[in-house]
Amino acid sequence: MPNQFTHGCALLIGVDQNRVERYALPEVAKDVAALREVLVHPERCAYPADNVRVLTGPEATRDGILDGLAWLEERIQGQGGDDNTTAVVYYTGHGWRRASSDEPRFYLLPYDFHEGQIALRGLRAVNFAAAVGALNPRRLLVVLDCCHAGGMGVKGGAYTGAAVPPALLMKGVGPGAKGPESLAQGRGRAVLSSSTGEQTSYLRRDRRMSIFTYHLIEALTGHARPAEGAREVLVSDVMSHVHRRVPRSARADWGAEQTPDYRVSGNFPVALLLGGQGLSKGQPAPDPLEPLPEAAPPVSYRAEVRGSGAVAQGPGAVAAGAGGVAVGGDVGGSIVTGNDNTVMSSSGSEGTLPARCPHCGAALRAERVTWVSPTAARCPYCRGVVDKE
Repeated sequence: MPNQFTHGCALLIGVDQNRVERYALPEVAKDVAALREVLVHPERCAYPADNVRVLTGPEATRDGILDGLAWLEERIQGQGGDDNTTAVVYYTGHGWRRASSDEPRFYLLPYDFHEGQIALRGLRAVNFAAAVGALNPRRLLVVLDCCHAGGMGVKGGAYTGAAVPPALLMKGVGPGAKGPESLAQGRGRAVLSSSTGEQTSYLRRDRRMSIFTYHLIEALTGHARPAEGAREVLVSDVMSHVHRRVPRSARADWGAEQTPDYRVSGNFPVALLLGGQGLSKGQPAPDPLEPLPEAAPPVSYRAEVRGSGAVAQGPGAVAAGAGGVAVGGDVGGSIVTGNDNTVMSSSGSEGTLPARCPHCGAALRAERVTWVSPTAARCPYCRGVVDKE
């Protein structure tokens, strides 16, 4: 059975669309899709797919973002009171700072932002931080990519694009040590921002994803060169790699400065390293731009018993006695028992999903979608319903 980062949970927020069209950032949907694929892939970070939720498009409203954080809190609590949960909150979209007030106020711009009403319709960073602070898992990583090159100034000049300071999300944690050398192993909180102050967050030249998210995915897949024999990715790996590589890429691609900012308190694992297999000596880490390997398909079968009898299906399944039923492996469909002892199970009907979602263009795989019927599934990125071909 493949390894799994069982206690990992993540909320990925990408405000790619906006009711005010000129504030749309369609490119950030690529970042969210790429990060989600790496998080749930069994040969990468190996998060349980049900523990990773994506908010993009019209779902990324102010209330939708807060509801998403409430969902994440439920997931954390749903770990059965276990004290080993790692939670990740990732936000990519516009961030703004009100420069005219005595104390700067920071805002995130959700899908339902109204022009000229940032204070009323934006999501105040302090409110976002309070909702994040209420999560209270043993380990928490918050990643913010807030000041995009595609952003446009707000009319009136009272607001300017800006990164949300990581320190804002470290309140109540105690003094946040800055720098991997001062970390203590095992638990804590970390906040990573794609840029500092009013610096811009840039896309790669090929526009496949942002420079920041590209190097974040690198760090999650072994490019940070963790200690030999490591089977997990530590938050110190992520911070140090992203902090080193993003400025180099921004200068190489655009001749510009982009320096990630971060605060950390404690060192902790944030993912499995290549599905828990780690990197052997001399083995190259995978390229984030290459297609992910095909995951092993789930066990599927169809069995039927009527009247007295027994059925056993799947690895380790044993059925004994009249009417006995035992099932092993992954089950889709239904099992029905009763006076007639009718047992039926199936992973789905004929047909296959299209390679890409017709709504958002994201790559689709049967084991990563939510099936809403035997012939239709919900895209994990845009939540659109996709029919089998």
